[in-house]
Amino acid sequence: MKSISLSNLAIALIWVFVVATSVLGSVGLQPPVPASFSPAMTITLLVMPILFFGAMPFWARHSPFYHPTLARYVDRRFGEGALASFLVRLRPLLLFAVASVVQGGLGLIQATHANSPSGAYVISGFLTSAGIGFALAHQLFYLRRAVGVYPAERLTSEQRTLAPRPDRKPLREAIRCYWKHLIGVALFPTVALVGGEVLHIPFGYLALPFFAVSFLAAWPYLSGKAPYTFWLVAMFVWIAGGFLAVFLSSAIRFTLALR
Repeated sequence: MKSISLSNLAIALIWVFVVATSVLGSVGLQPPVPASFSPAMTITLLVMPILFFGAMPFWARHSPFYHPTLARYVDRRFGEGALASFLVRLRPLLLFAVASVVQGGLGLIQATHANSPSGAYVISGFLTSAGIGFALAHQLFYLRRAVGVYPAERLTSEQRTLAPRPDRKPLREAIRCYWKHLIGVALFPTVALVGGEVLHIPFGYLALPFFAVSFLAAWPYLSGKAPYTFWLVAMFVWIAGGFLAVFLSSAIRFTLALR
């Protein structure tokens, strides 16, 4: 009973400290921010946190704050499942979600009263988006019954053990099955270089597609279905796509120069 009380006290103190820090960070000295961002960078900053944290639960088998080695050390000292139980009650992803939304929301209010430039609204919106991303990640981890997020007492004895990764396919079979995942990294350098130099597409508009094609190429490895060498192949395809992009952009510039 004493250990439970101490852990609950620690959890309460951590929550108070993190939320209080976020409040103080929003009303204290503000770091300098650009007066404005381009529309492309604004979209990237507002959407990227939700996409990144929302995608994380689909390849991670447990809470990002849980590590099997650390769990073995803590469990030897405090009992089986002590670390996972502590994380379930602490809810660190929700803690950071609340802190980010509080700081972002207070920043928006402060920017409104101070008639701040649009850059201040974007930074506060980025923090709010991060909070939404953390909350989304927590919910998805919970639905997937991830260790450190889903209460262990609701799981069967088999479910409490981390499920093994699916059998990884040999490289040749993985390429045969997942070659479509590499199309994006093959074509993106050409789209980025030609689009940036010839069509003058702002870099900010390319950040989200870059995240998408990189995640798609890494998915077979991250999900445990392909070996690490599949990711090395993806990097080779990326480099080959870069050479193709340089060749095509040079050809386009040469053609335009002849006109």
